Amino acid sequence: MQDEMNGYEFLVEKEAMWAEMLEQVLKDNDVDFISVPVYGAGMVLRGGVMERHKIYVPKERLAEAKELLNELFSDEAALPVAPEDEEEPEE
Repeated sequence: MQDEMNGYEFLVEKEAMWAEMLEQVLKDNDVDFISVPVYGAGMVLRGGVMERHKIYVPKERLAEAKELLNELFSDEAALPVAPEDEEEPEE
């Protein structure tokens, strides 16, 4: 499959669980998408088939989709809160 298909541009390839999360965010923001499952020999060797999805969005919504992708999977969002950064409960 090409990285461009009928007016849609490649956005990202993610493991199924993460792809489904992104797909929901795209739906919530009214961004159309095409999700194509991908299976690879390397995936099977890692202990069973691990499905991945390639996600495509309309060319005119690519910038918006990339922004949503970056917000969802930013490194800062994945960092745990350090105990000293948590607010103390008021008594």
